Amino acid sequence: MKVHLVSLGCPKNQVDSELMLGLLARAGAEPAPAGEADCLVVNTCAFIDRAREESVETILELARWKATGPARHLVVTGCLPQRYGGELLAELPEVDAVLGTGELDRIVEVVQRLDGRREWVTGAPPGYLYPATAPRRRLARVPYAYVKIAEGCDMGCTFCAIPAMRGRHRSRPIADIGREVEALAAEGVQEVVLVSQDTLAYGTDRRGAGDFGDLLLALSETPVPWIRHLYLHPAHVHDRLLAKLARARALPYIDLPIQHADDGILRAMRRGVTRRRMAEVIAGFREALPGATLRTTVLVGFPGETEEAFETLLAFIEEQRFDRLGVFTYSREEGTPAAAMAGEATAEVAAERARLVQETQDRIAWERQQALLGRIVEVLVDGPSQDPAFTWEGRTPGQAPEIDGVVYFRDPHLAPGRFVPVRIVEVEGYELVGEPLPR
Repeated sequence: MKVHLVSLGCPKNQVDSELMLGLLARAGAEPAPAGEADCLVVNTCAFIDRAREESVETILELARWKATGPARHLVVTGCLPQRYGGELLAELPEVDAVLGTGELDRIVEVVQRLDGRREWVTGAPPGYLYPATAPRRRLARVPYAYVKIAEGCDMGCTFCAIPAMRGRHRSRPIADIGREVEALAAEGVQEVVLVSQDTLAYGTDRRGAGDFGDLLLALSETPVPWIRHLYLHPAHVHDRLLAKLARARALPYIDLPIQHADDGILRAMRRGVTRRRMAEVIAGFREALPGATLRTTVLVGFPGETEEAFETLLAFIEEQRFDRLGVFTYSREEGTPAAAMAGEATAEVAAERARLVQETQDRIAWERQQALLGRIVEVLVDGPSQDPAFTWEGRTPGQAPEIDGVVYFRDPHLAPGRFVPVRIVEVEGYELVGEPLPR
């Protein structure tokens, strides 16, 4: 059988897609373009309304391939069916089966059983955690790989539907994660990016088995050169954790989603932290990891966000001077506590506030990027440049894959996966241009 899989959404979804491809390959399936496949699979995202729209558009696009090509089956997996289940089969007759996040390991069984019947396979609540021994076929030939250290979330932020799609927080054992990282290093992976819905909650469900700091210290003994981590909730930061992070061999890159800085909005969001505490956490990270790159995300237009509350957020961004920042407008999510709250900003007001946040951050980032001019930095070569003016592109320790900018440079003698010292000679917004040093 030939299978074509489209992966949507975040890196955590990408891991799921690669695991499904690995399971299908072990069962004898071959990857193929949509126009040549026997079975079409789309692994969906349903985090916010724009993600759901993209998921449905992709399903309909694959349905057109199914109608005109050799494909006999269309399977929808991931967050969308986990959240909406049988509704998808009723509303999208082109779909033959849906498979939620909790039972992605059943993908082979579902594909092999499709014989004209329409199926709904899902878990409630999700419970699947993949082991290091699970087969995995990576989607791209790049020198980095994502490793999911846990699944689900217990925080209960009022705007977020993740618990409905991913279930309660569940951590993988440290030894199992270590085995996966060792195997990826043996395959030539140069950077491992640790991800989960709530990374700093790692180990809280496994009493006595170690926390996130212990995991990082254990992974520091593996041969993979770069270890990066994403999604650090500020409410989980404490001095013991910072001390472990300072000792661990991990990149000095902190992804700390603050979401807001007004105490009233933070309470309404149920973030479990205040503006003052977040300032202390940021100062703690900067003291423990001098020179670290600090990234955050913020959410504007949340119910009850007054002009004064928004100005408080802007002032905090000015004060903290993040290196990177992503801004999102509030999306009302069915079934979340925030969906019943009054005072949601209009789309126009939310968009204007997002523009002001981005404008503020761009100015700050420009100043911080300019400080890199003339500096020599280590760059991991990702692959051929997407800009035809250069031969290669890569990233510094302060640039996370698929999130931040890249470094463009020319050198006919390099290859993906190599580390090279580069002198930064130009700043183009969030992108950098460099000259490799003679070797």
